[in-house]
Amino acid sequence: MNKLEKKAIRKLKKEFEKLPQEKQEQAAFYVDKQDDNNYMWDFEIDDKRYKWTYIYETGIIVKH
Repeated sequence: MNKLEKKAIRKLKKEFEKLPQEKQEQAAFYVDKQDDNNYMWDFEIDDKRYKWTYIYETGIIVKH
């Protein structure tokens, strides 16, 4: 795991921890996805699918 991946995971985890504890415990995670430009978490809470992407170049998280 390189520096960019570690930073992406750290930032995504920090953002995820802003969710209420109850929601965090209900989350069902799928496989993380990554390429040269971004790192994505894919998870589900209450039958709603979330995809959060950390973009390496800008350092922002896009939620979709």
